[in-house]
Amino acid sequence: MNIINQETQPEHDFEPIKGSIAILAMKLLVLLFLFEGLYSGLFYFLNIYFNLPLDWHHHSSILLLGINGIKIGLEFIFILYLFFQWAGISYFITKKHIIKRVGIMTSREEVFHFDNIRSIAVNQSFLGKLFNYGDIELKTSASGGYQAALILIGINRPHTYETLLKRLF
Repeated sequence: MNIINQETQPEHDFEPIKGSIAILAMKLLVLLFLFEGLYSGLFYFLNIYFNLPLDWHHHSSILLLGINGIKIGLEFIFILYLFFQWAGISYFITKKHIIKRVGIMTSREEVFHFDNIRSIAVNQSFLGKLFNYGDIELKTSASGGYQAALILIGINRPHTYETLLKRLF
């Protein structure tokens, strides 16, 4: 006799579906290039474009040191924001529904039942095909004519999950 305790049963049938790490890496690279480009332009403008007397270069160096500290702090804040935005969204597939969980410290869950899903589509850009990520769009409908779409954004290996979802509903 096999008795299954509800505490030992897994909460979800499959591993969580997360956004692609390639998208996170591209966002971080763009962020760093943007900040470094702005700082390099300011450095060029203050030190090379103007012929400052020797005693003014000391002051511009102190100014650039302060701006660099601010730049590093802002980069750190934006990197944390992008990481938590990426890590804070996950999807879980069970045998009867999809759960969208948003948040890290606190979380909000939305449940989409397979009975209400009417169609599934995968959208990939050129970079998405190159790095194997894309969006999965699930169109749902319910009684009363209400229609909605659940879009799993930037998912790694979207065609794998499309096949799995088609098999489940």
